[in-house]
Amino acid sequence: MSATPKSVTRLIEELSRLPGIGPKTASRLTYFLLRSPAEQAVSLAEAIRQVKERTVRCGTCFNIAETDPCPICGDLARDSTLICVVE
Repeated sequence: MSATPKSVTRLIEELSRLPGIGPKTASRLTYFLLRSPAEQAVSLAEAIRQVKERTVRCGTCFNIAETDPCPICGDLARDSTLICVVE
């Protein structure tokens, strides 16, 4: 029987699913959040919720933005015959 609460175990498991985050780092992050003020955890959760609700991929350039088309592609003053290639 594990002494770790289910909610703590679940957060560790969810954080472990993020790229570059293994079980040890997920545990560190979880226990950091547990020691932090509640407002910090709520702020993080709200930021995650907002990014999922408010962001889209631009249908023209596939950049991440809050509108489709993005502000760059939607700019009527922009010369749409020019492109910028970045490696």
